[in-house]
Amino acid sequence: SILSPIMKVFALVFLLVASANAWTAFRDAEEVSTAQKQLDVLHLLHKVHEDISPNHKNLYDASHNFNPTSDTSLYNDDGHAAEELCKDVDDHRVLEKHHFFSLFNEEHRHDALMLFNVLMSCKSWACGVNNAAYFHDRMNEGAFTYALYVSVIHHPIAHDVVLPPLYEITPHMFTNSEIINKAYSAQMTQTPGKFHMDFTGSQQNKEQRVAYFGEDIGLNVHHVTWHMDFPFWWDDHYGHHFDRKGELFFWVHHQLTARFDAERLSNHLDEVDELYWNKPIAEGFAPHTTYKYGGEFPARPDNVNFQDVDGVARIRDMIIMEQRIRDAIAHGFVERSDGTHDDIRNDHGIDVLGDIIESSTYSPNPSYYGALHNLAHIILGRQGDPHGKFNQLPGVMEHFETATRDPSFFRLHKYMDNIFKEHKDFLPEYTNDELSFPGVVVETVAING
Repeated sequence: SILSPIMKVFALVFLLVASANAWTAFRDAEEVSTAQKQLDVLHLLHKVHEDISPNHKNLYDASHNFNPTSDTSLYNDDGHAAEELCKDVDDHRVLEKHHFFSLFNEEHRHDALMLFNVLMSCKSWACGVNNAAYFHDRMNEGAFTYALYVSVIHHPIAHDVVLPPLYEITPHMFTNSEIINKAYSAQMTQTPGKFHMDFTGSQQNKEQRVAYFGEDIGLNVHHVTWHMDFPFWWDDHYGHHFDRKGELFFWVHHQLTARFDAERLSNHLDEVDELYWNKPIAEGFAPHTTYKYGGEFPARPDNVNFQDVDGVARIRDMIIMEQRIRDAIAHGFVERSDGTHDDIRNDHGIDVLGDIIESSTYSPNPSYYGALHNLAHIILGRQGDPHGKFNQLPGVMEHFETATRDPSFFRLHKYMDNIFKEHKDFLPEYTNDELSFPGVVVETVAING
């Protein structure tokens, strides 16, 4: 009869849908061990610039068969984030694959945070893994990697998962291009090799004496990981509030700058000078580092005068932001966006200033005080091509993974350190009660070594 073929097709579709739902339900019903979670994350990040391998069967099946919007009960937001991201993916409105990714680029960050929203809204590990596998093959690799890392760091369900250091996932961001080229050659010829990596510059450049510090892979990983632990875009609706986040922003960069100064003094160099918007950037920098896709990181010659960066910021605006922050310090209060005032001559003041200077979403008035730190990173990264005449790629200052490689990073943070110090100089001296520890006595001090 004429109904038989139709009924057969209907039955086949029904079975496919039922089997897909049963597969998802089975994954949800499983007690997922920490070991399995660890394997899932490692397999998702394995050769992240390629589609998921059939060797990872569950992930491969999810990347081809999972439908993020078929069951909205899997999410605590009724699937709104998944629906939004699926629509953008289907409409080709997300950053393409095989393209550089920069968190400081608003459009790139938007894509990564859409996936982050999906993963954070998942109620179960299975939901998160299935979504990650599905979007792994459909989104830019950099956006995917960033979203997965911050999701694993901040989602309670991934509490015990240990992420691999980023230099294992994106080694091109942490090593010189010469090493990457040698590694590719070794791979093509199937010849194992051990490669020695030199630091950038030459003995003619005195900054070469401390290149070992700024270009240290461990330092680079520390810097990018801190900014993943305390991201400037974080909103408390994700589940928790970061206590003293602004103060931590000051403290961690103050420690980095102080250690850099110590290394400079140990190598017969003066302490790093701060950055001035109306003076040239004394030290140039040639990164000798390459993107996975797109080409080399751009260089910056010595003694470049700051120029406005088209579409990003004008130097006069940076000066105005700085002056508004210094005025707040001088007056002892900041003005919130609703017109009320917050006193900053107290224990909490440096936390407020940190939120303003970075600027994070915790800033009480971002439209007035701006984003001094984040915009400065972009401006410094673009000084080799501020008007886009040569369509150069973002500089090392536009990535937390690579920023400390550039000596201007420490100039920037000495500049911001001095703004914080201006605030601290207004605070009253510590009292004896604040510094004393009743009942605690130091009986002896010894130095070994």
